[in-house]
Amino acid sequence: MAVTQKIKLYDNVELLEPVDAAPAGARGPVIHFLNGGEVAEIELTEPPLEGLDGIVYAPLAKLRRID
Repeated sequence: MAVTQKIKLYDNVELLEPVDAAPAGARGPVIHFLNGGEVAEIELTEPPLEGLDGIVYAPLAKLRRID
């Protein structure tokens, strides 16, 4: 049985897969939810994305909450 952790607003998360130009492993806080809470808006802080927008939208299935 898989263990899941509920992701909440302002939780720090890590991308499990690439999303747009952001690589897997990129991290940042959730700043908003869309589609009834199924998609998180994330402000990436690690690694710095030179020349790219630091905001990505990812389904919760592509995220892992980090402490």
